[in-house]
Amino acid sequence: MIVCFNCSAETKRALDSLLESGQYKDYNDAISSAIMNLVVLQEEVLTGGGVIIGGNAGADLLIQDGQTTQIVQAKFRQANTQIAESRTIPLLFSRDGLADAEPSVTDLPDDMWAIGQEIPLERWIFGQYNRLLPAKASCRALARLLLNQPTGVPLEEAAEQIAESAAVLGDFLTHHDEQNNITRDDALSTAFPSTGENSDKSRLRYANQFVASVNKEGQLSGLPIGLKLISGRGRKNPRLILTDIGWQFATMSNPIFDNLQETPTQKFTEEESEFLLGHIAQSVPVEDFAYCATLKVILSGSNTPDAVDEALQQQVPADRTLSKSFLSSQRSGAISRMTDLGLVERVRDGVRVSYIVTDAGKEYVRIHDNH
Repeated sequence: MIVCFNCSAETKRALDSLLESGQYKDYNDAISSAIMNLVVLQEEVLTGGGVIIGGNAGADLLIQDGQTTQIVQAKFRQANTQIAESRTIPLLFSRDGLADAEPSVTDLPDDMWAIGQEIPLERWIFGQYNRLLPAKASCRALARLLLNQPTGVPLEEAAEQIAESAAVLGDFLTHHDEQNNITRDDALSTAFPSTGENSDKSRLRYANQFVASVNKEGQLSGLPIGLKLISGRGRKNPRLILTDIGWQFATMSNPIFDNLQETPTQKFTEEESEFLLGHIAQSVPVEDFAYCATLKVILSGSNTPDAVDEALQQQVPADRTLSKSFLSSQRSGAISRMTDLGLVERVRDGVRVSYIVTDAGKEYVRIHDNH
């Protein structure tokens, strides 16, 4: 059946936003879902007198027939739960069509540091950028957005769209983690936002940390920026674009986004990890130094969080003062990123944690020292 209706500009923008979130494959899917939800609402209003949407007292939206204030919640919330659990990974993170697309890329940005140069701990990549899978997600999503805007996607637009889809992805990965009893250290959902309570804050955090943000001087920041996977064009109103390395990384097959198993043993393929490590060793001095400095500390026998912090503190010049919390955050972030790439493993004994440098980590240090 074909149904025609008068679609206002505002409604069209809302439909486009739904499709861009990756939750629906086309207009038909979005409109069909809306109609089915409306049926649930209408049935509850007619039979129960009203429906509350939301979960906080005083903040719920009451839909009623004006004759009674009876509140009916269960059926609508159950329907929403079933919808949430049936979600798949949003299309914005799909690899389909990217391999054959014409790359929209820019050159790697210049760097004030050189490979092998000693870099102060406070200049390492920010410790709260503590996972690499979100960076992969943002690169993949930006690649898809660039298919329609090859000269670059406005920062605000890219950040909003990617963060919204990342929240849906976060819900999906959280459900996957819970259903498969994936432990905290291996959880896929860590650092992703969600669509639940305080979702605005989580999406904003994700947008700033794992897509990009800009300061008053027009300087971009964020993990993909720090790793030189994403760059910007223009300073006042920057447009985001992938570097050549970022595009290659975005289009590589990933075991989470492209072939999710019940209990994945790694977040990246061997090809992805080797590619990213090679890029870091050649072109990202800040991250390269952080990896080597931390790996050498662990190899020397300082293999607990406190011991690593103490050893790194000794490398801080006397004229600099860093708080313990900041130093711990920098260490934790670097180790978490190295763990994602298979350079370090965490070993837990109750509440105690220790670190082990893997063979790949030892090889990374060896190659670095030989250069």
